[in-house]
Amino acid sequence: MNMCGRILGEINGLTNDIPETFGNSNLAVFKPRFFVEGENQFDCYHFVIPRVEVPPFFADSKEIRIHKNSVLPTNPGQRLKATPNELDGGSNDIKFICMFIDSRKLKEFAKEAFNKADLLFYNDTCYISNSLLNLVSKFETEFCNKQFGSRFILDSLSTEISINLIRELKTNMPNSPGLRKYTARKEINTAIDFLWENDSIEFSLDTLCNIANLSPFYFERLFKEHTGKSPYEYYMDIKISKSLNYLKSKRYSITEVGFILGFSSHSHFSSVFKKRVGLTPSEYINSIM
Repeated sequence: MNMCGRILGEINGLTNDIPETFGNSNLAVFKPRFFVEGENQFDCYHFVIPRVEVPPFFADSKEIRIHKNSVLPTNPGQRLKATPNELDGGSNDIKFICMFIDSRKLKEFAKEAFNKADLLFYNDTCYISNSLLNLVSKFETEFCNKQFGSRFILDSLSTEISINLIRELKTNMPNSPGLRKYTARKEINTAIDFLWENDSIEFSLDTLCNIANLSPFYFERLFKEHTGKSPYEYYMDIKISKSLNYLKSKRYSITEVGFILGFSSHSHFSSVFKKRVGLTPSEYINSIM
């Protein structure tokens, strides 16, 4: 059964103002103009992304402030309630993106990645990445165009969206330093994406400044203000977090991992690794055997 029809049948307080909807068997995306007032409870994971500043939202009676362009995740079975809202003078603009994802599917991904299926998202707001919003936009376009093979592409996109939500948001899964976190500044997020996707190249502040279109002084100050680290420190953390996954896989030697991640030598990799992990790569491998 399509997730959209299932969710529409479950929502309490929905008036004749039916929101735009699109989805497949695992993912439903709604684009309402208002929060649905009244209490709701779903057996799936729910993610709300407001495009404007909104009134307080309640999850299990806990009041949560959700800021514009951030995402709030909630879990199956949580009691959700929105306060009365009138936004932007009652205009007809879309003010929210609400996603509902089948709980079995997300738990399946968690089991595959962490060998644990009891996935829970913390009810913390987090700024959403442009890459995730682009995936949702592609999902909508593919749904509306209904071209040959769209069912397979929708399945693929819903998988990407689901995995990116687990990567970007705080969960109860084993802590991974490899999860990239985004900020309120688009320029910094662009630089973060570049660093994650180019983990084997030599660090270049000039390149990052050009990507962010900011001066070196302003970029460094802004980056540290929003991430708590200098661009170089952040890049080294990315390399080490990825090296942990490579070493856990036991598919590569320590020298190969250092080479894959662009370290200048075995000793350079070992030195950076020990500084951040507290163990040498060899000691780390022995500790997980």
